[in-house]
Amino acid sequence: MPSKLKNVFWGFFALVAAVAIYIAMSVNEKPYLLFLSGAGMKAPATEIANNFEKETGIKIYTFFDGSAVLRDYIINFRGGDLFLSGDEKNFNAVAEKGFVEDSSFVAWHIVAILVSPHYKEEIKGLDDLAKKKVRLAISNPRMASLGRLVMEQIIKRHPKGKEILNNVVVYGSSTDDILKLYRQGNIDAIIEWDVMADTPEGKGLSIVEIEDQYKIKDPLKIGLLKTSKNPKAARKFYDYFTTKGIDVFRKHGYEVER
Repeated sequence: MPSKLKNVFWGFFALVAAVAIYIAMSVNEKPYLLFLSGAGMKAPATEIANNFEKETGIKIYTFFDGSAVLRDYIINFRGGDLFLSGDEKNFNAVAEKGFVEDSSFVAWHIVAILVSPHYKEEIKGLDDLAKKKVRLAISNPRMASLGRLVMEQIIKRHPKGKEILNNVVVYGSSTDDILKLYRQGNIDAIIEWDVMADTPEGKGLSIVEIEDQYKIKDPLKIGLLKTSKNPKAARKFYDYFTTKGIDVFRKHGYEVER
């Protein structure tokens, strides 16, 4: 099995195993909800879930992974109460299969070049990512929504796309993973969501805006799933997320106006 396919398989397997364990642990802990969120929204999603638990007493088990992995879990295992996708395409794939009861816009995901401190004077745009010896990291397009968007809308369209791709030294399975790889060193720049520079994991990264013709601005949507085992509680969390939750995303630097 090719290494990229192995990564997809093991990411999916790990999610399934983790969900099974939590459900087994929660047999006597009612009510509870299973919240599936793209890894890039970890900070605001965690805060919203924690606030909701404190206010309602309803337990939220939140699983963060690449949106493609979460999409496949919902479609193949018909599980989950709410789904927050890192991109519109993976969200629509779930909706088109008939799994979404209700949905709402949350915020915008905007892609930027995040540059390490020692390279901030040398990288001012996409052309600079094609320079020799630049060590670049991007998300795996098979596992993370961002990776697919970068490949389709930047790498394949940019005149120096081949050179940029040649400078990729590592692929992360998710936003969480790619920031961990950055913290380990040996990476000069990342093509990532701009808000990641404001997280503890992204500390020190400088934001370089991508040129208008290659700019990626993708809507984040929250979906109430028909697969919910506790639809009343799920609806309550969905309503909470789409009202009070929006202020949390704004606080974390997301653009929330449509």
